[in-house]
Amino acid sequence: MNRRNNAEETKEKIIAVSTRLFIEKGFEKTSIQDISEALGMSKGAIYHHFNSKKDIIDTVRENKANNVEETVEQWLNTIDAQSAKEKLTLLLEKDLADQEVHSLDNVFSTQIKSPDFIVSIMRDSVNASSPVFAKIMKEGNMDGSITTKYPNELAEVFFLLFNIWCDPAIFECDEDQLNRRLQFLHLMMKKMGADIMNEEILRNSEKLLQELYAGDE
Repeated sequence: MNRRNNAEETKEKIIAVSTRLFIEKGFEKTSIQDISEALGMSKGAIYHHFNSKKDIIDTVRENKANNVEETVEQWLNTIDAQSAKEKLTLLLEKDLADQEVHSLDNVFSTQIKSPDFIVSIMRDSVNASSPVFAKIMKEGNMDGSITTKYPNELAEVFFLLFNIWCDPAIFECDEDQLNRRLQFLHLMMKKMGADIMNEEILRNSEKLLQELYAGDE
């Protein structure tokens, strides 16, 4: 049991230090040697737990996806909303304003040429992010602030479009095209009975996505 615990602690240390270096130096400029030196650990010890640097960043992405529900619960504890619709709007505002949540965005954007990574992001959007929003949409159907027959599907499509289609690093577009995509997403949500995107969210979404694309160039 102690050996297993020690192995898990070592993996967590490798992930934590690697994440910090990826943010500080960038994924491409961070080597296994850099991680080894920062940890005071041999490269062999790192390779015992991870096959490659890509294996490490995949684990970082998985951990982030697994923490979505916990993060949202923390935000909900700070939100005073009168309806489920307002709750979703405030959650989106919280997400866009949280620098820690988006600290890895530029790191992940370096992986867009990997089909496996893109598929993983799509799965995370459907399996990790959307269930939390779908649950609140169902609350909205109960309190009358949201009127959609498809809360699960609408939440899934929302995150797929925002995280994939609206990301200029994946689907290249200029500022005007990005604005039109976000406006379309806003209109789609409104027409489907979940008018949760206000002007502030649209502005901050556009700013965040433009910065992400600029960081990828």
